[in-house]
Amino acid sequence: MRATVLLVLAGALALTGCEIADVTTVDGEDVVIVEGVLEAGAMTQRLILHRSVRRGAAGPPPLAEVSIASGEGTLALRERAPEECVDLAEGAEPPPIACYVGDSTLAPFVVPGGEYELRVRYAGEREMSGRTMVPGSFALRLPGVDVSPGETGRCVLPAGRELILSWTRAEGAWSYLGQLEIFGLREALPELADDLPEVLRLTGLSISEEDTTMTLPRDFGLFQRGQISTPVLLALRDGLPPNVSARLTLAALDRNYVNGIRGGAFNPSGTVRVPSVSGDGTGVFGSMVPLRLEILADDVGSRGTPSCVDP
Repeated sequence: MRATVLLVLAGALALTGCEIADVTTVDGEDVVIVEGVLEAGAMTQRLILHRSVRRGAAGPPPLAEVSIASGEGTLALRERAPEECVDLAEGAEPPPIACYVGDSTLAPFVVPGGEYELRVRYAGEREMSGRTMVPGSFALRLPGVDVSPGETGRCVLPAGRELILSWTRAEGAWSYLGQLEIFGLREALPELADDLPEVLRLTGLSISEEDTTMTLPRDFGLFQRGQISTPVLLALRDGLPPNVSARLTLAALDRNYVNGIRGGAFNPSGTVRVPSVSGDGTGVFGSMVPLRLEILADDVGSRGTPSCVDP
């Protein structure tokens, strides 16, 4: 998951893709934008800097000193190649961004329930800052797979059967957002192969801290309704076809992240993007706690793997 790109989760929770936010500013104004989402349990944290988009063009951001601090210490982020923060199509030119990466050594720097402060200094004394409170820990109830942030659980789901997802409440979460990535559909549904990508990504949403259930795959695909053909959606309505696999990422999101991605179907009244970075620039500094689960339909490499539906 490229969690630090703000719209990664929103567009298709592209916990695997990237879109740079189109930030509207006063005509002619040059603003540095921060996009950072901390991931609890990850050994690596990423953050993007870019300039406001003006008339379809944006210059590279300035060189900056970037750090994230907590009561336990400080993590310095160093500039790396843009490809370490965004997924690029083969042969594509990298966007005019600066990618900053911080690596932990012995244990994850970001943990559930922690409070973290971002500080970005550039062009001498210019400075931006933000603060996030990471949602608390939560756990899957159904399926009964024990998985922690930074780990991946595994279970087998009978083909053609829905999976009711249920989890405990994550204290402080403003929403839960999940991405379901399905592999092998072209081979499983050859009659629909022309309408299917190599990996089909569907997004599901629970809109409050107390809303802790979703049904898979029926409650996924909210943000992709206009992009996926009706026959494909009907083929997935009651469950996964035989001999496919799926990767589920369910994330508890903090207030900053939710306010940063609100818009369209997420917020019926229109686009509302609330910045959580202040000072000599703007942007979003949020956090999330992800749980990951690999789901195997029927017996695809499933020997010794627990059931997704049986206790």
